[in-house]
Amino acid sequence: MSSQPPTATAGFIAGGRIRRPLPRERPHLTRCTKLLCSWFLSLLLVAGVLLFVVYLVVRPHRPRFHVAAFTAAGVQSGGGPVALSGQLTIHNPNHDLAFFFGRVYMSVQYRGDGEVVVDGKDLTGGPLYEPPRGTSAVGFEGVAVPAGAATDMMARDAAAAAAGGGGGGVAFTVKVRSRIRVRVAFWGSHWHPVHATCDVVVGPDGQLLPEFQQKRCGIDFF
Repeated sequence: MSSQPPTATAGFIAGGRIRRPLPRERPHLTRCTKLLCSWFLSLLLVAGVLLFVVYLVVRPHRPRFHVAAFTAAGVQSGGGPVALSGQLTIHNPNHDLAFFFGRVYMSVQYRGDGEVVVDGKDLTGGPLYEPPRGTSAVGFEGVAVPAGAATDMMARDAAAAAAGGGGGGVAFTVKVRSRIRVRVAFWGSHWHPVHATCDVVVGPDGQLLPEFQQKRCGIDFF
């Protein structure tokens, strides 16, 4: 009686090894997987676009500082004391964001890189709130610069400008420092230092030259 070859119920024998049949493809499962991946990627794309649009709408624009007025009375008086007066404006260009400032301090430097003739003048006396699209004016009047080497050089600059037929003048740099916080609805940010630098030039009569009126100041956050 001849022996029967072994049988395999879960595969077949080839070359001494059991070969199992490959699993059947499931087209409906493949389609579902592709559909879910496409839906997820589309959702991520839409969410990214929406977040970018919200960022463009809500992102805060920097406050704007301008020199509205500046005078140096006595600058032509031959080295005597000089009295500085002026006004700065702080503008919030945002439609939906409010700014909170701490105390606003001012320093004045002669010739930009020369002697600091006014240091740490408090312009607001307390915190300052700037609503959306709002503008506040902060001023100073009669801030004294004692007679000294700086006022002597101011008088020489004024005399040179007068002798030159109106060209040139006496240059100052007004520096403003404070701290700022942004508020959107009920959400507020942390405090950040803010510094503004405004270059001004007065003529021999101590009045601000026209080209420096309403000049926008540079601003930094650090």
